[in-house]
Amino acid sequence: MSPAVQIALAVALVVVVFLLLLLLVLRRDRPRDLVAPDRPAGGGQAEVLRLIHAGRRVEAVKVLREQTGLSLLEAKQAVDALAAGGSWSPGPPVPGKGVDDAVRAEAARLLHRGEKIQAIKVVREHTHMSLADAKRYVEGL
Repeated sequence: MSPAVQIALAVALVVVVFLLLLLLVLRRDRPRDLVAPDRPAGGGQAEVLRLIHAGRRVEAVKVLREQTGLSLLEAKQAVDALAAGGSWSPGPPVPGKGVDDAVRAEAARLLHRGEKIQAIKVVREHTHMSLADAKRYVEGL
């Protein structure tokens, strides 16, 4: 084998090893939960518990508020109860709870213009309500 081929093979081997090490380092530093898990049934309490056990109470409160429409105080109290080993039952969702004034005004404007479907979409995008709850909310405006 000629010296030029040996050098080319050595360079190729060094490049491959370097790329493998770089890939290993990048994978190790990557956060583990880049992909959000599917929302579990039953109000998402399992996701909230997972966040609590991971020491991420603020995120648990946020997820609970998004899923239930609870106020900040109510969600914090529920997360504190769960963190202390207690239990919490979400109860039935309250359609329209958690809708801020800007979203309510935009939905009413769209509904007034005859764009009921667009109004429902706006409510769903900003409140994470189910389709049925958002429809009932818009029809109640």
